[in-house]
Amino acid sequence: MTDAHHVFVTEAGFYSSRWETAFGNARIHYASESVTAEIASRIAEKTTLVWILTGSPGWEPMIRDSVAAGALVIAMSRQPSVDDLRAALTEGARGYVHAVATPERLRQAAETVLAGGLWLPADVINSVLRVLASTEIRPGQASSGDEDDLASLTDRERRVAEAVQLGLSNKEVARQLDITERTVKAHLSAAFRKLDVRDRMQLAARMRRANG
Repeated sequence: MTDAHHVFVTEAGFYSSRWETAFGNARIHYASESVTAEIASRIAEKTTLVWILTGSPGWEPMIRDSVAAGALVIAMSRQPSVDDLRAALTEGARGYVHAVATPERLRQAAETVLAGGLWLPADVINSVLRVLASTEIRPGQASSGDEDDLASLTDRERRVAEAVQLGLSNKEVARQLDITERTVKAHLSAAFRKLDVRDRMQLAARMRRANG
């Protein structure tokens, strides 16, 4: 995984030890004006991933300011909802996770976002696909040739793409199809290229349109 600073911003009284278990260099802060200065100083040193708890004081402008400063942002929620997700994506967040997700899931989210992708949890992905059209982050426009495009995929590429549509991680796809994670990544890269999409979210949207 790309070496990066991890800054967690939460509200008074809420903390998960899983954050520091996932990232040994994690810094925990309570929402305040001083957090912005901390983030800015870390961005100056190297790539910074800021994890912001939705519902904490000023969380929406904090996402916007962090993105403007050059950080990558993942929003965390204690009770994931479409409204929270919409607000986070609109402000520029590149990921959305449960605030007490497992360390493995947090690392998967970080890896995806640091690689330029968009991370969403499986339990909200179908709802997200329905509301993406009204957010500032949109998947590629549908074309009349969606089904023809899918026909260009090999059987294994299509099975990987269908698993991604369900919100499975690379590790989960590998386990389900009895292949290596490296092979999963290779199939995903091929599917991205053939379907002209940039990330997992766009791939899921394309699969959903084509499959009705």
